Amino acid sequence: MNIVINVTLWIVYILSLYFSVFLFLIFIDKKNFFSTEESSINLAREPYVSVFVPAYNEEKTIVKTLQSIDNLDYPHEKIEVIVIDDGSKDRTRSIIEEHMKDKPNYRMISRPNKGKAASLNDALKAANGEFFACLDADSFVHRDTLRKMLALYEKENDERLAIITPAMKVHDPKTVLEKIQWLEYLVIILISRISSHLDSLYVAPGPFSLYRTEIIRKIGGFDETSITEDQEIAYRVQKENYRIKQCFDGYVFTTAPSKLKPFYRQRRRWYLGSIICLHQYKEMVANRKYGDFGMMQMIKNVAGYLLATAGIFIAVYLFIIPAWNYLKSGWLIRFEIMPILKNLDFSITMMDLLTIDFKRTFIIISLFMIGFYFFYQAHKNANEKVMKFGIIPLLPYFLFYYLLKGIILLMSLTKFTAKQKLRW
Repeated sequence: MNIVINVTLWIVYILSLYFSVFLFLIFIDKKNFFSTEESSINLAREPYVSVFVPAYNEEKTIVKTLQSIDNLDYPHEKIEVIVIDDGSKDRTRSIIEEHMKDKPNYRMISRPNKGKAASLNDALKAANGEFFACLDADSFVHRDTLRKMLALYEKENDERLAIITPAMKVHDPKTVLEKIQWLEYLVIILISRISSHLDSLYVAPGPFSLYRTEIIRKIGGFDETSITEDQEIAYRVQKENYRIKQCFDGYVFTTAPSKLKPFYRQRRRWYLGSIICLHQYKEMVANRKYGDFGMMQMIKNVAGYLLATAGIFIAVYLFIIPAWNYLKSGWLIRFEIMPILKNLDFSITMMDLLTIDFKRTFIIISLFMIGFYFFYQAHKNANEKVMKFGIIPLLPYFLFYYLLKGIILLMSLTKFTAKQKLRW
């Protein structure tokens, strides 16, 4: 068993170090550019833009979402807002109707519940915009974001640029779980920025990704069978050799789950949908035809799931089982800790130093240093302070948050293997 664990550990170490160092070197190479890059809000022309807002039982947030669209720094006559009530059972529809009064640029599509992708396709058929953005009904876009995204389209001047993604932050986090996700999202913004420069983005987040309408219609719209249509459309865009870029400071704010149960449901859907997408587009893995996306990002995505799965079993073997054995031993002695404390030996001998596995120690320290470096740079990249919410969210973030996500991932893999399906 120890041989299997050691071999698995070394595979995990080597793969983790390889991808970490790769991203680190790309970041170092682009660091000067990142530090001086600025988004413009000046446009040579102001194209007509459609904004889709799919909504299902969103009575608590829908008004704020629509108000954020109304507050965009963009001529209202150049924006049409198509709100799709996807069979809501609460007051969502009546709230939308009230908000639409005296707003000629608003339209509502009301339909039986068929899911988000179907709602987006209905809106896509009716849209008049040269570009369209999708804004989830629990998210809020910054007033400058649309201009920054359109300016990036102009700057790139590439008809094959199909999607520009936002920099997504957690809106007004209050609970510890929300603050932990706030930290996570900042790291994702930085990693996405790096991936954007490699043309390797593989997800177009629901909160305000901006699409070129003609291209999305050409490739068939959104996949209504997918539970993560934002990932599936990005994979398909990459497969068709179109491009996806990130607007690094085009901010949009999303409502994160505040409790474990909805968090579990959200991540289970994300992970299961991602696994399905990887399986659906498996021919792109290590395929030179798709450039860095095929040769790096797809391999990294596959390796990520393998590493997470291996990490769970290693954590159970190295930490959970020993901790359980200590608990059993403590129970046998009725948790009398004084005898244990008396026998503890904290001294370090020369022999202890000589028996240290320096190769493994070097790799682990390197991984931690790169991880902390990215964590710090992620806050700097997003103009946020590391200690904004104090130390309390930091401890669970580093100690067990990724273990929790790994467990959910493992459960998602089990569901995928059992061919169980989830609905959006």
